[in-house]
Amino acid sequence: MGIGTDIDLTQDIRSLVEPLVSNPDVIVIKRLDKEEDLTKKEQNYLILCDKKDLGKLIGRHGVISDSLRTILNVSIKNMRKKVHLRFESFDEYKLKNPEAEI
Repeated sequence: MGIGTDIDLTQDIRSLVEPLVSNPDVIVIKRLDKEEDLTKKEQNYLILCDKKDLGKLIGRHGVISDSLRTILNVSIKNMRKKVHLRFESFDEYKLKNPEAEI
C-alpha cells in the first residue's frame, strides 16, 4: 500500500482492546473520518465502552491509552499514517450526542 491509501484499523484496535476490559462484547469502535478524509495521513477512531471499563482502557496517567496509540502508530508507520484514538463511555457519548446512533 502506498501513500494515500486507506486502511481500516477497526479490527486491529478491537483485538488490542478486548482483552483489557470486563465486558468486551459491548465495545464499539467507530471511525470518525468523513468520506473525503479517508485518504489523508491521519485516522481518527472513537472507542466506546462501559463506564467501569473506561479506566482500564485509559490506565493510570494514560499509560494504557498511550501504549495502544504507540502500537497502532508503529504498525502503520511505513504507510506514513498516524492514528488518533478517543475513549468515551456510552453515557458520555449519549450526553454529547443525544441523537447519534451507536
